[in-house]
Amino acid sequence: MTEESILTAAKAERAEALEAVAQKVADSAARLPQIEEGTPEQIRAFRKERGNPFAPAARSLRAVEDIMVPIGRGEVKVRHYIPDTIADEAATGSAPCCLFFHGGGYVLGDVDEYDTVTQHIAANSGCHVLSVDYELAPANKIKQIHWDGFDVYRWVLANHASIGIDPERLAVAGDSAGGNLTVAVTQACKAHGIAAPKFQVLIYPSVDLGMGFASVNEFADGYFLTKAGMNWFRGHYLDSPQQAADADLAFLSHDLTDLPPALVITAGFDPLRDEGQAYVDRLVESGVEVEHVCYPDQIHAFVSFAGGIKAGDDALQRIGAALKQALNS
Repeated sequence: MTEESILTAAKAERAEALEAVAQKVADSAARLPQIEEGTPEQIRAFRKERGNPFAPAARSLRAVEDIMVPIGRGEVKVRHYIPDTIADEAATGSAPCCLFFHGGGYVLGDVDEYDTVTQHIAANSGCHVLSVDYELAPANKIKQIHWDGFDVYRWVLANHASIGIDPERLAVAGDSAGGNLTVAVTQACKAHGIAAPKFQVLIYPSVDLGMGFASVNEFADGYFLTKAGMNWFRGHYLDSPQQAADADLAFLSHDLTDLPPALVITAGFDPLRDEGQAYVDRLVESGVEVEHVCYPDQIHAFVSFAGGIKAGDDALQRIGAALKQALNS
């Protein structure tokens, strides 16, 4: 990215209509039992049984292994993806790496559900990918999830040689709630004087827990992620409704100067569209290099449906290309 990209970041807009497969996904989701009608355990079981018919296809990689990473209060599983293109760099500890945090409203999702998404990121970028299977709410609340993610990041920095990566070629990425966690980890590096990642990828990130932007109401129903579902998530990951106004979690109001360059992806028919745009605007105001790409005819989570939605595959290729450029420059 260049300085020009700060000035030419696309505005988040929506098309006249949803793309056909995105409409099919949204319609199908509307016919299914809504998440607010069940418990986290019930919804997780239902999603596991049903699967994702539009998940990205599997990719060939050099290796995939699960490792256990110690954190302040125990261990967390991290899935390590090594692409075919990694050879001598891994042996010398000079390979690039992306630490990935999955979405799911901090209540749903895991590394298995995101397995082919992260395969594509590894294959497209040519870098290691570490996908974090953080403990979900309601057992784990949002601030502890943030701290757990930061613990994993610091472990990666401290143990880079055993992974075979260069700590100066490390990026962080995440989608939806995972985007929120990515923002939290990136900002925590600045707050605690820890070496910042070289690059960040925010995929339709959640950055406003108060749900105060117009797109939340504009796309409240019928576009896969619903306002009622967002409230259900909040009811599980917040300690109380009042915590949504906690200054520590108000990422839009924090000092964003000197944060790493970012690729931000938003969707035109997404309740989170406007807050993603607002975070882009704040980054630009703070002098941070930003490439913002809005897919105007898409729904929230469209990247997870890249097996059927062409824009999802395009986004995965764009993410890979951005990581490759950022971590090899």
